[in-house]
Amino acid sequence: MTTIRSVVAATDFSPASDAAVRRASHLAATHGAALCLVHAFDVGVWHSLKNVFDAQRLTVEPPPDVRMQQRLTDCAASLAASTGREVGVHFGLGPPAKVIEAYVNAHGSSLVVIGSRAEPTVSGLGSTALKVVRKPACPVLIVRVAEDRPYETVLSAVDLRAGSVRAASLAVALFPSAHHHLLYALDAESGSAAWDNLGREPLRLLQASLYSQAEHDLQQLAQSLSAATRHPLSATVADDVPARAILVGAANLAADCVVVGHHGLGTATESHLGSMAQHVIYAALADVLVVP
Repeated sequence: MTTIRSVVAATDFSPASDAAVRRASHLAATHGAALCLVHAFDVGVWHSLKNVFDAQRLTVEPPPDVRMQQRLTDCAASLAASTGREVGVHFGLGPPAKVIEAYVNAHGSSLVVIGSRAEPTVSGLGSTALKVVRKPACPVLIVRVAEDRPYETVLSAVDLRAGSVRAASLAVALFPSAHHHLLYALDAESGSAAWDNLGREPLRLLQASLYSQAEHDLQQLAQSLSAATRHPLSATVADDVPARAILVGAANLAADCVVVGHHGLGTATESHLGSMAQHVIYAALADVLVVP
C-alpha cells in the first residue's frame, strides 16, 4: 500500500490555486500527511515590472517579494487555524515550476497539487502547471473543479503495463472512499492493417481473443485493487482510441478525477508527457492525476 507522507500545494493566490490548496489540505488530513504551501517569486518577471514602475516614477512599498512572503505566511496561518493542523510554507525565488521541482526533490514529497491555470473556468492548462506535469518529480494532481467535497468517482486509464497499474494503485491509495473504475482502451482496429494477410475470419478471431484476454486481465486487476477500497472496482474494455475513450468514459461516469500515467500508450521518453496524457489533461472537465 502506498503511503502518502507529504502533500505540496502550489499557490499563486489565484482562484484555481485556492481550490488546489483546499484539495491538498483535505488529502493531507485524510492521510495524516504533512502539508506545505509553496509560492514562487519570479525575480526575472519582477525586474521587468520594476522597469515600468521606475519609468513612471512609482514606488512599491514594501517590496513585492516581502508582501508575497507575508501573504503566504498569512494563508498558511489561516488554513492551520481552520483545520487545526500544522501547515508549512516555502517561499522560493525563481520560475514557479523550478521552485516546485527543487522543493519536491529536496523533501521527497508524495504529491503536488496545482491549479490548472489562474482562472479555473478557462479550458486548457496554464504554463506553470504544464511545465510541472511535463517532467514531474512526483505524482501531480491538477485541480480544475473548485469543489471541496471528496471525490466520488475516479476513472483510471489502464493499459495493464507497469506504469498504468502503478497509477491506478496510487489513485486507490489516495482516494479509498471513492468509486473507482478502470478503463482499458483496446483499439484493435488501429493494428488491423498489419494483419490484413490473415484473412477476415482469422482477424476476427484474433481481435476477439485480444478483447477476451484484456477483459480477464483487467478484471483480475480490479479484484486485487478492491481489497484497499470501500467499494469494489468496476472495469471496462473500450473499443476506441485511448484519449477519446477516456474522455467519453469520464463524461459518462461523471468522474470527479481522471488518472493517467505520465507516458500513456506512446513511446515518450522520461522527459516528455505522453500524447494521450496531454489530450486528457487539456480536454477533461474533471481534475486529473498524472503519475510518473
